[in-house]
Amino acid sequence: MPPRPERLILIHGAWAGPWVWEALIPELAAFGLRAEALALPGDGTHPIAPEDATEADFHACIAQAIDASPGPVALVGHSGGGMLVTAGAEAFPDKVSHAIWIAGMLIPDARSFDDIQTQIMGPDTRFGVTPHVVQAADGRTSTVPPDVAVTYFFHDAPPPVARAAAARLTPQPMAGHRLRTRTGQHFAALPKLYIHAQDDRSVIPAAQTAMSNSSPHVTVAGIASGHVPQLSQPLRVAQIIADWLSSSSAMGDTVNHNLRA
Repeated sequence: MPPRPERLILIHGAWAGPWVWEALIPELAAFGLRAEALALPGDGTHPIAPEDATEADFHACIAQAIDASPGPVALVGHSGGGMLVTAGAEAFPDKVSHAIWIAGMLIPDARSFDDIQTQIMGPDTRFGVTPHVVQAADGRTSTVPPDVAVTYFFHDAPPPVARAAAARLTPQPMAGHRLRTRTGQHFAALPKLYIHAQDDRSVIPAAQTAMSNSSPHVTVAGIASGHVPQLSQPLRVAQIIADWLSSSSAMGDTVNHNLRA
């Protein structure tokens, strides 16, 4: 039976930063859950600039966060941050007790989100924000225009909140854009929660379903939200996480589950 995590490490997705968790952290605290938002290379708060970040920097960042205290941790990844949930859980089987994805990239066995897009749309078509991403001339970073971010990431937030969030996005290092992690028996057995954002325009519901079905021991909880429910519905997200951590599925039973939205 996995121990209850002592803290939750919150891992933001591409173009975002620790700020994307600001509304969720106090809601988690109200349920007695200690959480900290991780700064990632290139996100504007981490000392490594986006054009200088390497894949090794991303792996070192999650390793340092997991090693920061002796107790078990739960990794919580939003969107592309889900790739580091997989990597961290696989690299630290004795310290990561639970894994949580929020509209996140749950992609085991060294596959990537490009593989998921091909699986759903075919080899030459991409969905969500992907066709609208602007690549830097040197190929080392990418950006999302603010109007595109409002449409694909924040459409269900109040307009002032959506515009403010879009304005906070920063260049994304290409080194962290498509991390691949080969997984084994420990990752397969790890208790997992997938929070399915049912109105997501970026990581579309079909992709979330494909990813949540890609591994055993996954509990799926639906939420009627866009791509960033921790911004638009932080209380509901905190409640889903708290309820799951107290449930039998988080204790390591052997059946995949679906929770009501």
